[in-house]
This record gives sequence, C-alpha cells and structure tokens, in this order.
Amino acid sequence: MRVAFSPKLRIAAGLILAVLLSIFAYQIVRRRNPNSPEELLKRADKMSWLNNWIGAAPIYRQAQLDFRKRGQASKALYAQVSQVPAHMESSTPLPDQIALLRHDLKLPVARNAQTRLRILTVLGMLETNYDAGMAQKTWAKVESMALHQGHFLLASRAIGEQGIAAFLEGNISLAKKDVLRAWMVAKFADPAAHIRYASMYGTGLVQLKKYKQALGPLNQAIHVADTTPGVAYPTIAITAKIEALGGLGEYKQALALASAEMHKVARYHLSGNLYELYQTRAQIYVRMGQWNRAISDYQEATEYAKKLEYWRGLVEADGLLARAYLHQGQLKPALKAIDAAIGANKKIPDELYFVPRNLAIKAEIMDRLGDISESNDLYGRSTDLLDVLLSRVPTPNIERQLLNDVSSVYTGYFTSLCRQGKLAEAFQVIEGARGRIEAQDLAHHPVVVPHRPTPTDQHLTRMSIELLNTAGKLARGRLLKAIYVTENQLGDRAAEDTAPPHPVPMQRLQSDLHNSELFIEYVLAKPHSYALAITNRSVHLYTLASRGTLNREATEYRSKLIRQKADPLLAQRLFNQLLGSIPEYRQKRDVIVVPGGNLDLLPFSALEDHGKFVLESHDISVAPSGTVFDMLRHRDGEGDRDKFSFLGVAAWTSRPPPATLIASIRRTFTGGSHIEPIALPASRYEVETAGDDLPKPRTILLGSQATVDTFQKLPLSDYDVIHLALHGYVNPSSPDESALVFAPSNAHEEAGYLRVPAIRQLHLEANLVTLSACNTGVGPVGEDGVDDIVNAFIDAGAQSVVSTLWPVEDQATAHFMSIFYQHLAKGESKSAALRQAQLSMLRSGASPYFWAGFELDGEPSEPVLHDGQIDLAAQSAQQVGAAR
Repeated sequence: MRVAFSPKLRIAAGLILAVLLSIFAYQIVRRRNPNSPEELLKRADKMSWLNNWIGAAPIYRQAQLDFRKRGQASKALYAQVSQVPAHMESSTPLPDQIALLRHDLKLPVARNAQTRLRILTVLGMLETNYDAGMAQKTWAKVESMALHQGHFLLASRAIGEQGIAAFLEGNISLAKKDVLRAWMVAKFADPAAHIRYASMYGTGLVQLKKYKQALGPLNQAIHVADTTPGVAYPTIAITAKIEALGGLGEYKQALALASAEMHKVARYHLSGNLYELYQTRAQIYVRMGQWNRAISDYQEATEYAKKLEYWRGLVEADGLLARAYLHQGQLKPALKAIDAAIGANKKIPDELYFVPRNLAIKAEIMDRLGDISESNDLYGRSTDLLDVLLSRVPTPNIERQLLNDVSSVYTGYFTSLCRQGKLAEAFQVIEGARGRIEAQDLAHHPVVVPHRPTPTDQHLTRMSIELLNTAGKLARGRLLKAIYVTENQLGDRAAEDTAPPHPVPMQRLQSDLHNSELFIEYVLAKPHSYALAITNRSVHLYTLASRGTLNREATEYRSKLIRQKADPLLAQRLFNQLLGSIPEYRQKRDVIVVPGGNLDLLPFSALEDHGKFVLESHDISVAPSGTVFDMLRHRDGEGDRDKFSFLGVAAWTSRPPPATLIASIRRTFTGGSHIEPIALPASRYEVETAGDDLPKPRTILLGSQATVDTFQKLPLSDYDVIHLALHGYVNPSSPDESALVFAPSNAHEEAGYLRVPAIRQLHLEANLVTLSACNTGVGPVGEDGVDDIVNAFIDAGAQSVVSTLWPVEDQATAHFMSIFYQHLAKGESKSAALRQAQLSMLRSGASPYFWAGFELDGEPSEPVLHDGQIDLAAQSAQQVGAAR
C-alpha cells in the first residue's frame, strides 16, 4: 500500500534524516583533485548556504570557467547565477538583474533540476527587494521543487521567505504563521536562516519604534552568527541593534557597538559593511545633536560607496550629508554634496526615485543662498519629475517612497512660497500635493514585470534625464507633454489615471465659500507647521508648532477621549494652536478643515476654549482638500429634486457574525483594528427609525438580506441617503484591504467584505452616506494623511459622508442617529444636524467618547431635504407615530 504524506510531514521527516546524517555520516574527501570544478562548487555552496555569498563569488567564478571549458553548460549556468547575490547592490538596476534571471530560466540548460532550483532561489532573493507579491510566487515554486528534490531545509527557508513577503504586503497573520514555522526549524537545524529570521523580525520592530522588544531577536541573531563558523557577517542585525540602542537613548552603547564592529570588519576589508556602519553611526550622532561628527561619518560612507561604485548608496549618503551640512549652515559644502548625489543618480538613470527629494534639498540650499528664482525652478523640476515617476511606478514599495517624497517636496515648496508672500501659489502647490496623492490612490498600477528595456522605455528614460536638467516651466511643460504622448504608446494606463486634477485656484475656492464659512488648510512641517485661513474675502497664513508636536499631542488627546478621560489642559493647548491663534475663527460660525498628519484623526469639535467645547459655538466639518471641496460644491448629478429614496443596511441585527467570518476577520485585519465583531441589535431600530424620519420610498436590508451581492445589485445611484450600520475594519498596512463587513451570502462563505477598491467602483449620487460602523474614518496615517473608506465613498459619488473616528457603542449610536435624522428631516444642513445630535448627547451628560467620534466629510451646508420634501417627511413621521 502506498501512503501519501503531507508536505509538512515530509519536511519534518527530511529534517530528522538531515540531522542524523550530519551527526553520523562520514565525509569522502576526493584527494585526486581538490580544485576540480565539482569540488569548487561544493565549497562555494557550503559558503553560500551560510549566506557568505561574497566569499563564495570568486570560487563560483572559477567553477563557471572550468565547467564552460568542459562543455558542461548547465553546471556553468548554476555557478554563474550563484554569483549574482554577491553583486545585488551593483550598478546594474535590480529590474535588469531580475529580467536576466527570468531569461536564464527559459534556456534549455535550465531544465536541469538543480540548476533550475538555484535560478529560482536567487530570483526569489532579488524579487524580495523588488516586489513582495512577485517574490511570494517564486518562493512557493522553490518550496515545491526543494521538496521534490529532498532539500528539506531549503523548502523550510522558502516557507520563511514567503512569510517575509507576506509581511511586506501587509498580511501580518500569514507572515507570522510562515515565519514562525520556518524559524522553529532554523533554530534546530539551520543557523544561517535562524540569523535571517531573527534579524528581520528585530528590524521590523525597530521600524515600528519598539526598540526594547527588538533587542531580544537582534541579540539572538548576533549570538548565532558569532558561534557559527563561516557564516556571513550579520549586517542587518548589527545596524538594527545600533538603531535600537539609539532609539532607547543608549547612545554610549550604540557608539561602542558601532566602533567595535568597524574594527572587526575593517580587518576583512568589507567595504560594503563599513559603508552601512558609518551611515548608521552618523544617524546616532544626528540623534545626539553632534552634527560635525555625523558629517564626518557621512563623508566616510560616501568614500566607501565611491570605492564600490555603489551609486545607489552614494545617492543616499550624499543626500544625508547635504542635509547635515544644511543643518549646520554650511551652504557651499551642502551644495557640493547634493550635486554629487544627483550626479550619482544619473549613473543609474533607470532609478531616478531619489532625485525629486534631492532636487528639493538643492532648492532649499539655493533659497538660503538667496537665489530664489533658481530655488523655485528646482522645486518645479522636482514636482514635475515626481509626476512622471508616479505615472509609471513599477512596484508598491517605490510608490510608497515616492508618495512620502510628494509630501516633503511639496511642503518645502509651500513653505518657500509662503516666505515669499506668494500665498495663492503656495495654496496651489499644497493642493497639487493632495491631488497627486488622491489621483495615485485612484489609479490602478499593476506591478511591472522586469524586462529588457524596449526602445520606448529607453526613450522615456532619456526624456526623464532631460526633464531633470531642464530649467524653465514652459520648456518642462513641452517636455512633459512629449513624455505623456510616449507613455501612452506603451498602452499600460488610461489617460484619466495619469495626472491629478488641476488644483483649484484660491480665488475660485473663495467664491465657493459662504459668508459664515472659514476654510482652514493645515500643512504640517518641521520646524514649523502652517494654517492657511481662507474666507470669501481674505487669506491669511499662521505659523503653528512643529509637525512632531502637533502629531504627538493630537494622538495623545484622541487616546484619552477613547478611554473616556478628560484633559482640559491638553484640549485647550490644541485649541490655542489649531484654532485660537486664527482671528477669523472668532468671526465665522462654520469651519471646514483640511487636517493632515495625525490631525486627520483628531475630533476638532472636542477641543476646548476656556471650558467650552468647540462644538458649542461652531459647526465643524472636514474636507479632503480644497480641490475636492470645490468639486463637491459644483458636482452635477443631483437628479430629480422632487424624488427621495433612502437605503438602510443593518447586517448584524440579532446575532454576531458566524465563527467562520470571525476567523476570517481575525486573519485579514490582524494588522489593523482589533475589535471583536459582535451583534448590533440596536442597528435595526437605527436604520428603520432613520427611514421613518425621511420621505418614502425606502429600501431596508436587514440580517441575512444585508449581503454585499444584494447591496451592489441595487440601483445605488437612485438613493439620496444611504445608511450603513455595519462592522468596519481598517488594515493600516494595506489600505485597500480596509472594508465594511456585510452578511455572508450563504452559510459557507467566510466573509461579506466591501473593500475600498470596490467602494470606489460604486456609482453613487447620494447627498449623504452615513457609515454607522466602528473606525470607518480611520486610515493609516503617514506623510500623505489618511487613506480610508470615507474618501472611497466620496470618490464613488457621495456629496458627504458621516463616519466614526473610533469604535462606537451600539445603543448610544442608535440614539445619536435618531436625533441626527430628526434634524435632517426638518431641512437643516448636514453639518447643523450632526452638531445638534452631538449637542444633545453633550447636554445629556455624555462624555466626548459618545459624540466626538462622529465626523462629517465633504460638502457640509446643503440640506438633505428641500421645500416640499420637508412636509412629506413630517407626514411620514406622523403616520409612523400613529401606527406605533
């Protein structure tokens, strides 16, 4: 009888066999010719298995030459490919290296099982640094082939690499499962893999600023490396530990470790490791405020990068060196360093992703040197190049980097223009940044599979370099048009996805505003933040505290509100900074804010002005940007004003989600919300009461009827008001995974998710969408603000969205919504109705936790009902009251 074993059992059995063989087997040493290519290959493979690819590379090279002389093409290819990891940081662009390996896979000699497995393994290593999704598929192939060939430790490594790729993609749950499986095996039988997993885990904790927790796995990685002969130097673990010690303020220990490691690697002439160590130590000196020592270390790092012709490293190190000189006021050396960084980037023209940031640094230097015209032109080049790079971004990682640069570049340009007194231009610049981010968010950019550059690709690269070197807005405009035409020839994107909406001019925005309205656009920056206060007759700029201070205090206050704790001093301090310092606030009743940073999650209505909440004197609403606000004020599609339709959805009216759905939620949203899905019995009363307060017709989906399929099949553009009383979840690591949770379509379905991309595809003409669900207004906060479910509904056609900034309580929410819809039925504006519901809760003695988390985004002043509809609503309410 033949028994089939699962892959897990096969790996376990293979590991036991491998360990037994390592203990009891004898080695046969071929005395005849120890320098034969076979023996060279074995020696190099042993070194590379310990991740010492650099030491193995020359041995592989000799084996490759010897095999080629013998005519053994498959083994020669094996040896050739095995040299690639030692040169991953070479001047050859990573996509080109990946493309060459993919070409190698198609060669007839790559049909050899061992050669093919080696190509896939090296390909997976490169793809992990290029695109996680691509790497995950390659490592799955490695796992399968390794199992088939009985290479169980490699199969285990492949599982761990799939976990690392899952982590980079934001799937924390899968990452944890796969990495822990591989890590347990590595602790038992694979020291090099043990070092990698401990290093990666510790580095991840450092990035999350969990410095103390990071020291455990990092020390583990370093210890295993120290006690394993022949293993590669643990660069990742060492540099991460130095950063962790610096983050903890243990500067003496951090510097001692850096110096000790420099002496160690200098003995072995490991220039690449010295580059990393000097750059890491420089960052510790920056934390300590010892800028001259930081400059010295950055200089050393640039020298090692030059020695290695490591252009990518030179771009980064010279950019940091320029910033350090700039901080010290050494403008001429700063200019020389940033020119060197830009020049190095031209050596790798296919990787211009650092150029916009470095152009902005040069613009700041020229500004401080007094050459304002050149500074403005450099900022213009930087923003133009960002647009070009974002239009054909190859991977999500590069997209995130560029979007972070959008904020810093545009903020620097904004600040410079403000100092020049050009407030209208400054407003358009910051609106351009927010529009660029929104356009990028809406566009679908598939990962570009690495390939040999086509003539069109090469032409685009040459034009990008020309754009970098072109002064003058008109000349760049002509070049941008030519780039746009050439990109369209590639046929990989739609014209509407290519460019952000043109920023609204300040005068037009002013004409949008009513006499009672104040529009405040916040720009968070260092060392100062700014508020542009705009009314229909005036524009003024106000200087605020630094980005770090405002982000920290906003987060602290929100955290206290969620815990139902009062902090009048902090509430007053935030009010003084954000609203009290703006005289127009005292003159206007209706305030529309464009927040930015952690202010996106701050309930402005709960700030305190001498013992009174802002709510008590002002209507507060939020807009994604001035451009979006203008678009909403002029958006067509109101339809028949005499017709009214209400749609209410409540999925969890009588029981909590089934166990399968709860398990799915835990898996999917491990990295985001951690609220357990429970029954929401009051949600039925909530949607039915809201429907009763408004004129007919109405559609209500309850319980098992409230599925995604049923919802999406409705004529959604016919509804004026859509009320969704559901569970909402946010995945900060992967914004597009954020979702509303509907009822499953059948008992066997795990989830009824309506995710952000699907929300954007809805065709709505709703005046109001109410998201009565936990955390629907919360998204991942970064340099580019919040990317959340609310913006997705506005993109889909909603005029306004009411959402929540934190988990809401079922009964209290039902009561709140009842009051809100009663005021809407009286013909009050959306912002006024929301304020009245909040005031009612406040006057009843409820803490801000119960009312401050509700927020109105979008167009605030338009009522839901008009003229005769108000009378119809009153008649409807009377009929319902009589029936009850």
